[in-house]
Parts: sequence; C-alpha cells; structure tokens
Amino acid sequence: MEETKVTILLTCHERKEQTKACLNSLLCELPGYITPEVVAVDAGSRDGSREMLEAYPVVNGSVKLICRGPELFWNGGMRVAMNYAARYCSDSDYILLVNDDVFFYPGAMEKLIRRQKQIKADAVVGATCDRTGAQSYGGVRLTSRFLARFALIPPSEEPEQCDTFNCNCLLLTGECFLACGNLDKAYVHSMGDYDYGLRLKRAGRIVVNTAGFIGECDDNDSAGSWKDKSLPRKRRLELKEGPKGLPRKDWFHFICKNYSLPAALYHSITPYIRIILGI
Repeated sequence: MEETKVTILLTCHERKEQTKACLNSLLCELPGYITPEVVAVDAGSRDGSREMLEAYPVVNGSVKLICRGPELFWNGGMRVAMNYAARYCSDSDYILLVNDDVFFYPGAMEKLIRRQKQIKADAVVGATCDRTGAQSYGGVRLTSRFLARFALIPPSEEPEQCDTFNCNCLLLTGECFLACGNLDKAYVHSMGDYDYGLRLKRAGRIVVNTAGFIGECDDNDSAGSWKDKSLPRKRRLELKEGPKGLPRKDWFHFICKNYSLPAALYHSITPYIRIILGI
C-alpha cells in the first residue's frame, strides 16, 4: 500500500485517562502504510494530561501538543488544532477529527480510509454506539427544510449522504479540509460541528457514514443539564446559558445562518418556554 499520512486532531481538558484510552485504541496496531501525526490542544488541564501527551509514544509518527487556557472549550480548541493543521500539515492525505471520549474498535482508521476510497467521498463520519449498542453519534439528516430538526443516520453498507454530522469522528480528505476552512469562530463549545457539516453540504461535498460502528461513545446525559426537568427553573436557565448548554447568542447565530431569521426567532423562544412550563 502507498504511504498514507493521517493528521489526527483533538482537544482535551482534564480527562487524562480517557484521552489516553482514546489514543491507545485509535493508534493500536496501525498498518505500516499509515503514518499518524497527532495534534492535541490541551485546554488548561491540571491533571497530568499535558505531561501524558508530551511523552505519548506514536509508532512511526509524532505528537504536537498545543497548550492553551480553559476558556477554549471544544469549538475553540478544535479551531486551534485545525488552524495548525492547515498551516503545517497541508501535505496530509487525511485529517481526522476525534473527540477524546471515543473508544475505537480495532481497525477503525483503516475502515474509515477504505470507506472513503470505496465511495470517493470527501468525508466519512464514524458512527459510534453507547455501551448498550445503541447509536450515539454519526451522520445526520435534516428532517425539515425550515426548522432545525435532525435525525441520526444509522450506519449501513449502502451509503447514504449525510446533511451534517457530529464531529466525534470525522475523516476528511486533505483537499476537502483545506478547501472548506475552519470551524466558525462564533461558537464556544457545541454547534460548530453541525454548522461545519451544513457548510460541506452547501459546497456540494460528498459525506457518508461508516458501514458499521467504529467505536463506543456515550451520548450526553440530559440529567444535570438544562433539559433536566427535575431541576429548578433558575438552575435550568443558568445551565442553558452556560458554554455547554444552549447559549442564546450561539444558538441564534446557528439558526439564522443555516435557516432564516424567522426560524431563529422561533428556536430562540422555545427553550425558554420549555423551562417555564417545566418540560
């Protein structure tokens, strides 16, 4: 096989063992033709994550650690990683975006590359399942033309083009990555991946799911979040406006940019109605 350079991008914050397990599972027993380069952005960890990443051994590859502050969150951290990759890894055949909470099954990277070559896709979304075997993340289809309504696309041998995706595992060709640019800086934590996927769709890029699950990743639990109906309304409101909730500025920007102003106004109001009504 011809040598294939894959640049792996991730951001992490104070979950050292999970980050290590993610990399171990992804890089375990890679075939000799794959040359991996890891670009990791550490967002102010104080649990030894930085030291672990600095010393992390990559067979036939390397790790570039970029240290920043805890204010980055996911979107900010991935923007830093993607900016670095665009400047210094432009010769990569593939760019692989991963979340460090994914535990990859053996051969996951090979399966992603094989799927891309088979379909001649611009990007392949790695579908993941939770510990019960139910799908947690992956490719996403739009279920409404006018409102932000989405549904996960189950992995299947027969490829179905994705409208957008979760970035828990996303393989991009080097050409697609350089042409489509970075995540939108308007987002702090979430929504950047869905926004990026919709950008690829508008650009006419071919994005497909994997044929099967490539690893395990538990879905975010609504317990303790702004959607938790057992919490007081004031606490739910605080959580909603937090970086990991549904902050009004980010949410309004996402809907207005990808749908319309009327849709943005509608979607901006409905979360508050849910909180007020306790639903």
